[in-house]
Amino acid sequence: MGVQGSGEAIARILRRPIPSHPLAVPPIPGSFGSWQVRRHRAVPIGYVNMRSVDGRHVFDAYAHCRDAKGGRPWLRTFDTLNSAVAWMVQHEAQLRAFNDRHDPEPEEWPA
Repeated sequence: MGVQGSGEAIARILRRPIPSHPLAVPPIPGSFGSWQVRRHRAVPIGYVNMRSVDGRHVFDAYAHCRDAKGGRPWLRTFDTLNSAVAWMVQHEAQLRAFNDRHDPEPEEWPA
């Protein structure tokens, strides 16, 4: 055990497979760490963002709407992208109703 330099940490991250799911697409083509969850080309169900916690990645699910402060409402945190997307798809009807009760996103994607 020793102190890791930034190069060692990056090498460890790059050796991991890039998370993917057929219903999760990057909101900006070519971006990494953020996905828009959608079944069809219609309005997305929500978003998933990856972040690092204690040396591992977690995936935060957010609604496709804006709250009173203008931010996206956080829904839940998951251990994998697949579990986040699966939960959002399983709860699609509730999430769409939640989205409808809040302010819409300022822009639709793709533009």
